[in-house]
Amino acid sequence: MELKDFISETIKQVTDGILEGSSYIKERSNSSEGVRDDYTKIDFDIAITSNEENKNDLGGKVSVVQVFSAGASTSKSASTTSQNRIKFQVLAHIKTS
Repeated sequence: MELKDFISETIKQVTDGILEGSSYIKERSNSSEGVRDDYTKIDFDIAITSNEENKNDLGGKVSVVQVFSAGASTSKSASTTSQNRIKFQVLAHIKTS
């Protein structure tokens, strides 16, 4: 998965989770507020990998490390993998009412 897609999907899912949680609180309790409208911090700590193979490919992309992988293949090529981490925080104002 490309980094931009991972970040975008994470923000969307956090927003949906907060909105659903707020609705649940309103339905299940006597609170008319639910989750308080405020800025929500979303912290990212992402491992980034880059692969360099002995091929004549030009260009490249940044992708998020996949934890699980299925399938099998056999190939002969020399490759170098490097891993870096990036950390950052996003403030999102999510209006729940």
